[in-house]
Parts: sequence; C-alpha cells; structure tokens
Amino acid sequence: MMMRIEARVTGILLTAAAAVCAGQECNPGQHHITGQILDTTGAAIVSASVQVDHASGLRMDAQGRFDTICLATGNHIISVAANGFNPVQLKLAVGPESRPVLVHLKPLLVETVVEAVDSDGVSSDDIAGSKTLHEAELKQLADDPDELARQLQVLAATAGGAPGQAIIAVDGFQNGGRIPPKSSIAFIRINPDLFSAEYERPPYKGGRVEIFTKPGQSNVHGALFTTQSTQFFNAKDPFALSRAAIGRQRYGFELSGPIRVNRSDFSIALEHRQIDQFAVVNAVTLNSSGSATSTIVNAATPQTLWQGSAHFGLILNKKNNLSGTYNADVNTLDNLGVGGTALPEAGYNSMQSEHALRFSNLQTISAQTMHETRVGYTWRYRDDTPDSNAPSLQVAGAFTGGGAATQALHSHERDLEIDDDVLTTRAKHNLKAGVELLDLALRNTLPTNFNGSYVFGGGSAPVLGGAGTTTISGLEQYRRAILGLPGGSPTTYSVTTGNAVVDLNQLRVVLYAQDQWKVRPRLQLSLGIRWAMQSAPATVGNVGPRLGLAWSPDRAQKWVFHLRSGLFFGPVDAQTALEARRLNGENQRQTLIYNPIYGKPLNSGNPAITTLRSPLGDLSQTPSLQSHLGVEHDFPRHWHAQANLYLAQAWDVLRSRNINAPLDSSPIGVRPLAPNENLDQFQQTGHLHGNVMFLGVDQRSLRRLQIFAGYIRMDLRTDADSETSFPQNSSSDVGESARPSWQATHHAIVFSTLTLPRKVSLSAQFDAASGLPYNVTTGFDNNGDGTFNDRPYLATAASSTVYSTRFGLLSPTGTGSTIGRNAGTLPWNVNLDMNLSRTFALTHSTQGDAKTLAVNARSTNAINHTNVTAVGGVLGSPLFGLGYAASPGRRIEGGLRYSF
Repeated sequence: MMMRIEARVTGILLTAAAAVCAGQECNPGQHHITGQILDTTGAAIVSASVQVDHASGLRMDAQGRFDTICLATGNHIISVAANGFNPVQLKLAVGPESRPVLVHLKPLLVETVVEAVDSDGVSSDDIAGSKTLHEAELKQLADDPDELARQLQVLAATAGGAPGQAIIAVDGFQNGGRIPPKSSIAFIRINPDLFSAEYERPPYKGGRVEIFTKPGQSNVHGALFTTQSTQFFNAKDPFALSRAAIGRQRYGFELSGPIRVNRSDFSIALEHRQIDQFAVVNAVTLNSSGSATSTIVNAATPQTLWQGSAHFGLILNKKNNLSGTYNADVNTLDNLGVGGTALPEAGYNSMQSEHALRFSNLQTISAQTMHETRVGYTWRYRDDTPDSNAPSLQVAGAFTGGGAATQALHSHERDLEIDDDVLTTRAKHNLKAGVELLDLALRNTLPTNFNGSYVFGGGSAPVLGGAGTTTISGLEQYRRAILGLPGGSPTTYSVTTGNAVVDLNQLRVVLYAQDQWKVRPRLQLSLGIRWAMQSAPATVGNVGPRLGLAWSPDRAQKWVFHLRSGLFFGPVDAQTALEARRLNGENQRQTLIYNPIYGKPLNSGNPAITTLRSPLGDLSQTPSLQSHLGVEHDFPRHWHAQANLYLAQAWDVLRSRNINAPLDSSPIGVRPLAPNENLDQFQQTGHLHGNVMFLGVDQRSLRRLQIFAGYIRMDLRTDADSETSFPQNSSSDVGESARPSWQATHHAIVFSTLTLPRKVSLSAQFDAASGLPYNVTTGFDNNGDGTFNDRPYLATAASSTVYSTRFGLLSPTGTGSTIGRNAGTLPWNVNLDMNLSRTFALTHSTQGDAKTLAVNARSTNAINHTNVTAVGGVLGSPLFGLGYAASPGRRIEGGLRYSF
C-alpha cells in the first residue's frame, strides 16, 4: 500500500494532479481511481472534498467528478465529505481492472452511516492529541486573524504545552509567519507527531499549528465580505470607568480560477481592518499637591491593518507541480506600550510589515518516491516612533512614565529558508529524509535606554519631621524627589551610549531522517534521528534520536497505545545573540548611577557603574528529553476518548547572571573581577522538569452536535523562565526553582458545534485556565547587582516594616529566607466565544457556480468575564495584590459574506 504521505505534501500533489490526471498514463504498477459524488436523489454534489489515504485536497469538477493521482496497486482508503451531508469512507482495491466509483452521500439530518473499513493497521502518523480542521470546522472559527490565532493556540495546548507558544507554520515551511486570511485556508493540522525527527521543539514548549492554503479553482470563484462591530454592542473594559468608543471594521475580497485550463491557476485575496480599541491605564500617580491619586484613563490605541495574498499553481508535467505564494502584512499600530500602570506618555507608534515570497516544487520520482523542494524569502520591517524622548520613569508598583525605553527602534530582517525532502516507501517502511536551512540576517537600530531611565524602587529614608530612618515605597520616594524632600533621590539612573546600529547573521542547518515501520498490522514503530547546527553562536554537536511505538491489543483496534520519547535541541535565539552583541562594550555600554540627583543625574558625583554583556562563549543548543505515554479508546456511538502523560526534562537552559556582582551587597563594594562593573552573562545553568497530563473526549457522529473537550494539567518547575531572567542572588539558586511564568496549572477547553433548525449553526469555544504565576518583589536592589528582582524576607513577628499578606508576614529588608520565586498566582481566565451563522443559497447550480450569502454574529468573551492579566507584585506598593490590567470585555460583531 502506498505510504500515507503527510498532508503538507499530498495537499499540494492531489489538488494539482486532479486537474490533469483524467486519462493520464501511469507508470507500471500504478493506477488511478475515477468517480462521481451524488446525493440520494442522484444529483451531483460539486462542493465535496475527497481524501485519498487521509490526505486532503482533491478537487471536484463542475459535475462532481473526481480523478485521483496515480496510485500503487493495492488497497486505498477514500474518504468523502460535504457540507450538509454525512461523510463516507470506503476501502477500494486499486488495480488494472479498477472501475469508476459512485459515492452517494446522505443528508446530515439522517442518522450517520459510515461504511466499515477493514483497517490496514494502527499508525503513528497521528499521535494522540492531533486534530485536523477542515472546511466545516474552519467556518466556525473567528474570521479575525488575531482571534483565530488565539483559538488555534488553545487547541495546540492538547500536545501538553503552554497556550500561546505554539509555532504557526504555513504550507510546510519551518519559519513561522503570519496567519493567512481564513478564506484562503484549505485545512489546518493541529499537532502532528511532534516526536518525529522533522520537528525541532518538544511538545511542552507549546505544540505546532500547520496551515495549508487553497490552490486555485477549476472555475472562477470569488467572494466579498465584511464584519462590523460598534461601541453599542461592546462591553466596558473591566478596569475602565466608562465605555470607550470601541469598534472594528473589516472588508475584503478574494478571487480564484484557472489561468490555463488543466495547467495553471491563481488566487488572490485582500483584506483591510480598522480597529478602534483602547488600552486602560490603571495606575497610581501624584496630583498637583503631591498626594497619591488613582489614575484611570481610556487611551486610544487604534490599528490600521492590511493583509494580502496571491497564489499561482503550474503543472509542469504529470509528475512535476510548481506553486508560489506571496503574502503581505502592512500594519500601523498607535500607542503601543500603554495600559496597566504604563501612562500614555510612555507609548510609541509602530509601523510593521512582513512580506513572504515562497515557492514549492513537488516531483513524483516513481510509484514509491516523491521529492519536494521549498524555497522561501521573508523580509520584515519595524519602525517605532516614541511619543516622548524624556527619560523613562519607573516607580515601582505604581506607574511607568516618561519616554518609552526602546525609543526610535528600527528593525530590518531578511530570512531565507530552503527545505528539501524525499519520501519513499519500501515494503513495510515509510521513509522520509530531508535538509532544512534557515539564514537570518538582521540589521537593527536599537537605541534602547538612550533616553535614560530613572528607577524609584523605595528603600531606607529619613523620617520626615523626626529622627531615625524608615522604609518608604517607590511612590513616596518619587514624591519626595519632586518636592525636594530628604530621601527623594531616585534609586538608580541608567543611560546607554554608543552605536545604535547592530547587525547579526545567523545560519541554521538541520539534517533529519524518519522511518515509520509497520512491524505488524497492529504494531508500528517510528525511528528518527535529527542533527542540527547553527552559527552566532557556533554549535554543531546536536544529535537527537527519536523513538515511537503505536500498538493496538485488539483486532477491532478499539484500543490504541502510543509511546514516544525523543531528545530535542533548541537553537540559541537570534535575539539573544543580538542582545549580547549590542551591549558588548564596543557597540554599546550602559552607565548606572545609584542615588543620583533627580534631573541632574550625571552631576551627582556618585561613582558610575558600567553594565556590559559578556560574549556568548561556547554554548550548545538547549537539550531536553521528553517522553509521552498515551492511550485512545473508541466507545459505542462513535465517542472517542484519550489520555496522555508527557514527561519533560531540560538542562543547560539559557538564563542570565551577573558574574561580577558585588560580594558585600554594596554597588561600589568589592567585586570578583573588576571594580564598578556589572558583567551580565548568558549562561546555560538553568533546568526544567515535570509532567503534563491531557485528557480528551470527542464526538463527531451525532446528527446535530459535534463536540471536543479536553483538560490539561501542567506540573513543571524551572529556575530559568527565559534567556533574560536573573536569579535574585548571583551566588545562590535558593528559592529559584518554581512554576514557569507561562504555566497555567489547570486548563479546560471545549469546542462544539450545534446544528439548529433551518440550517442555522451555533458554535462555541470555551477556554478556562488557572492564573499564571507572578513574582513578588521588594522593588529594591538590596544586593546591589543592578537587577530589581529581590524578593521579600519571611518575617516571624510584626513590625513597622513588616507587611501581613496572603503569603504570610513579609519584610522588604532583613536576613534569613526569602519567599520563593513566582509565588503569586493570577485569577482564573475564562473565555467563551460563540458564533451563530446561516448560509443562504441565492442561486442553485450543479456546475459549482452557485451564489450564496453567509450571515453570522460572533461574540468573544460572551460572558464578559474579567480576565485579569496583571497583579501588583511589589510589596508595600499601592497596587500590591490588586489586579490592574485585564483582557478586553465582551465584543460582538456581525458579518456578511457573498460568494459567487
């Protein structure tokens, strides 16, 4: 039997071949299947989709007829589905005497009848937790690309990773990109076998979303669409005092068809979005008399977004298919960085664009071998304009003002990707091998902190009008500074100088091979090996073996067990290398002054401390070992359940450390390497370990209801949240091992679609997650290492400097043990998105050119739950323990789509 080629290859091959394979000659040992899709009355169905061996994309002609590519002699599985009809699956014997197939689909409201298929055995191509979204499921997802991305990220969490961190890849390219317009998407695959040697990242890092776009059509088709949302339908943001003029307008069109019949096709799409949104500033500032006051403001943050795409397909000959795409995003974003405790003056405007030109060539070498080459070139631009060039002003736990720290950032990036894959089948082995090359060229202007930055962290200060000292907050310290009172010196002032232009070129090369070995009909092994290297920094010894097993103990294959394990290596990110190069003392250096004079920091006479980044040195790609044990079971009436356990362990994880921190906690005290210098180093000294559990159930055969539900429990611990995270004490890791800042321990998701009378469809996407961890800090720099992440001490008795908190008695100063990192937890976030839709047939046609009008009403956060995204974590600050930022409240929009 011909190998089950993954969707990203067959999706291209089948759609191209369908246009030319009628009557084509096949190689010896190959044959093709012809047929027609009809309803129960004998009328042709022209909108059906046909899959051969579970690969999507085969196209119908205007009479509902199909003709497959050349297939090897043997058994093949043909799956047929169409909107409004029950799907059918057939097992056909392909040979020299194969006859045309007539497939009759029954209306959806009739009890589902799926023809029995004598399965060819278990397969590890789709690991437990994988999911493919076809046309019907895609229609129920959000049309807005940002909302669509959020929903796909939630689904990707079924791989045992954190929502929001999944890689979104388009048309098989490894380099992630923007989500194309939903109208151009043919199908989406959520989490293929991530333990395959083809993939780089372990599942715990977020999973993978693979999007495959549509080819051109055999006839000219198009659509005009719009969605509208106005202030009247949208709820007030949770922390706002009044409802802002929030609105959203979206317009677009698409057109596709043949260029030369049966030889070439095209498709184009253009979409414009105008988003009138507001960020809620919820800070504590000082009024004109110097008194603390709550500042709550709706700050306009409008967005103007353009998205366009163009595709062409060319069949060079019956064994050679070429396709090319061009995608462009050009966006204007105003007042970024504003919201929460960040005042409007700290915002900046940004012009961002991404252009991607990609080509794919698929060749059928023989009945057993296929070869695919992909070449992509992506260029990205970003130009930021700050609203203010004044020094940044950071008042711990109260507000951030002044100019944006990034200032006039300009980023230009060029990415070249070349992938080459060979797929072949030999007896019981399906083999795939390939090479991946990614060259990243960055030329950035990074004037970060060129405007200078004051930090008011609080600390010890004289008692006003009395004797002795007391501990004050950052806001009180700022108040004293602007009023000229004792104890009003900022904690620090820092400014960066040097050459703002920083260049970087990073090359990554991967070789991999994967074998799917069907040992027995109910036992399949997957064996893989992956080697990776990169430059800047140079690292070559990254060899990761992969091993998997799929086994069913019963002949009916109601039970399937999966076992996976693999060694993964993550490259050193280009931004990490760029940061090390930026602050290396030659390009840029930072000057840090403690207790400066506010307004005249460089004239205070205090010693200046230089902060640098040490060279990257000899680093390796970050290794991790992840294993998976999963079980699936089919219950009566087509209920399907699964349980999965993922075990993860990572070492040599990148984090930062000041290797020249003062030994006596005085910034100008004794240091091990050089006086008056902070030397921050990227180190591979971090660790991660733990497990993730996923339980899921789905039902897809009920007449009116389809449902998928899952529960994820993450129990991971790490001492390295990111490459730029520092331990609070450079000489100790006590208290550093904690939940990752991106981990929601509990996460429940439900996706469902209900068919109502009169062909009305109601879909719902429910997503509930326990809150993310956050760090509790003092706001001070108690140890003088230049990093404001010091945590409070655990106190045993109440005093004037001890705070009674939900974490116990805490003191910003003292001795002994401190509270652990990431001790706080945000409230639960709960989202319910709903979509009500109906498609009206304006004309009726059996030629595939009927005109329709689709109407829908969509709501995000339909229950208007307050989803807090930030809680005050600075001990003693006015916002400590209080939520001050949240995701938007309920949003409602209506849409129209005219198709012809």
